[in-house]
Amino acid sequence: MAPYSLAEPEDPLSLYFDTTIPEAGHPDNHKTDSKAPPETINSSATTTAETDTTAVVDKVTIATTKSPVINSSETKRVERISSKTDISDTNSTDAHSPQQGNAPTAGLTAKVTKPVAKTGPYEDVISICKQIGDKLGSVSAADCLAAEFNLPRFYSNRHLPLLEKHFPAYPEPEKAPRILFLGGIHGDEYSSVSISFKWLKILQENHSGIFDWHFMPLANPDGLLQTKSTRVNANNVDLNRNFIPAETAIDPLQHWQTYARKRARYYPGTKPLSEPETRAIHQLIEELKPDVIVSVHAPHGILDYDGTITPPRKLGPLHLKQLGTYPGSLGNYGWFVKQIPVMTIELKHAGIMPSQHDIDRMWSDLIQWVKQRTEGDGSLLARKDPLKSGSDNGLQVRQ
Repeated sequence: MAPYSLAEPEDPLSLYFDTTIPEAGHPDNHKTDSKAPPETINSSATTTAETDTTAVVDKVTIATTKSPVINSSETKRVERISSKTDISDTNSTDAHSPQQGNAPTAGLTAKVTKPVAKTGPYEDVISICKQIGDKLGSVSAADCLAAEFNLPRFYSNRHLPLLEKHFPAYPEPEKAPRILFLGGIHGDEYSSVSISFKWLKILQENHSGIFDWHFMPLANPDGLLQTKSTRVNANNVDLNRNFIPAETAIDPLQHWQTYARKRARYYPGTKPLSEPETRAIHQLIEELKPDVIVSVHAPHGILDYDGTITPPRKLGPLHLKQLGTYPGSLGNYGWFVKQIPVMTIELKHAGIMPSQHDIDRMWSDLIQWVKQRTEGDGSLLARKDPLKSGSDNGLQVRQ
């Protein structure tokens, strides 16, 4: 477990930011926008919500009436990964996805049809997928729509939906490890959003039901979907400083005024959970009670971790380097307040995607670590007792 860290890191992308400082409690409407590197953003980028979505609707019609077309080289790559690298959360070669066939339900002797959650495309999802496709060169509108996101229930300050995709465990969901996966908490970290979509697609193709996954690939759409993307949200708040701090931590606003030297990019807001985006994540944690939280950032090129269970030494090219936690950060809240281990994946570049090889390696290492920490002594997960009842839904105290 890493100790608290007080000094905020130097800004690795300082050349791209206006560092005008808002007054505490009264952030102005200055822009702390970053210039989008051309490697990940289309030249025709637009973030206007009123953009005509006719072409996207046509793509949705095709995507929902027949299987997506994959060229032969892509098929070979997927087959190669499936045969040589364990990228699925399964040990069985004939595992079915939750949407296929029937699955036994705990406590029932007869087989029942597993309910299938209604999927879109929903109007809000079509709109934001179009904007994401216009913004990111590595995620198209069709890629976004193919994920079949759940009906939106959380929205940003500018009323953009916070996309969610749930991959439920089966046949005994109450016993399965639960993983909350978050991308794009900082809107200027393009690669964190893109790789979250890539891994979501891998999971969509390989989910076995062993683990329960919940994806929110873009937690800060207001920050990303601007002409110049920003780390902060529409209220100029750094969402990764807006969570509830540990009781022993310094007040986030005081920390910002002193150690962070009032730098605009780290402004925590007037109080914890002041933003709809952080309140949405807070509610997800309360609902899901995840056994581990995975959050993707950039551009430090390391693997950070908060928790006492042994972390992985590396994920692909990223090696473990625990930086400590900052007051109001997700790591500080997840572990020191909720006792949920938080793995922070810091990609090497904010505007350049890792190679496909490294993307696959990181995912494979993540799956293997969760499997290893699920079984035996020193487990990552709380033991789940189906016979125990109570307000904790049968969860025993975490060790």
